[in-house]
Amino acid sequence: MEFITTNRDHELLIVTLGRAKANPLNAAMVEELIAALESATGDDVRGVVLASDRPKFFSSGFDVSEVFQYDRERMTEFFGRFINLYESILLLPKPVVAAVSGHAYAGGAVLALACDSRIMAEGEFGFALNEVNLGVVVPSGFIRMATAAVGARNAREIILEGKPLSPARALEMGLADSVVKPEAVLDRAIARARELAAKPPMAFGAVKRLFLEASGHSAAFSDRLTLSQFVEHWFSPEATERKEALIQSLRR
Repeated sequence: MEFITTNRDHELLIVTLGRAKANPLNAAMVEELIAALESATGDDVRGVVLASDRPKFFSSGFDVSEVFQYDRERMTEFFGRFINLYESILLLPKPVVAAVSGHAYAGGAVLALACDSRIMAEGEFGFALNEVNLGVVVPSGFIRMATAAVGARNAREIILEGKPLSPARALEMGLADSVVKPEAVLDRAIARARELAAKPPMAFGAVKRLFLEASGHSAAFSDRLTLSQFVEHWFSPEATERKEALIQSLRR
């Protein structure tokens, strides 16, 4: 794999993002992550840690220089696969812990939100689902994940305001399970994954599924069912104008 690495820590699978400066997500990286998650379905893996080896970044979200250039057909394919990725994390009947060692924005924040637990680095880092600022209407699955993680009121703050949350605020609202020094994030995430993986696996998977169903998540309600709606919003005049403004600001 070119953009991620996978390593075993006894019964845990450590999946580490490593692309460019800030782990921007493109089609190739999404495919590698899907393949890595598929390898976690075997009985020899009891839990997963999703991490980053980029200083100060978990993931900046979609690669603006690439993904924002996709035409309608390519974007439909790409976002459909991104849905497959975050839903595979969400529905995996094993614990998945995000080691959020830096900034996590947009698509990067979605990957962390899909995990069962998040360990965040203390410091001047931001966590944001900022799609609304670009005129993009998020799939309902984003809202269900945020509501399940932090409750409806806090989910509205995360998604409707689109402002970066500090690690301290993430801890206060329950989005982060703990906030530790950046150099301790991975070790703490591994310890948290091992703690959850020690539960009887069949019972853990069944209870996790019950919680997901209670919050409206199941394979029968995949965000792929509303993929065409997302793509229509992505290419709306409002979103196109905001995305182009972002591209121009980054070029300056």
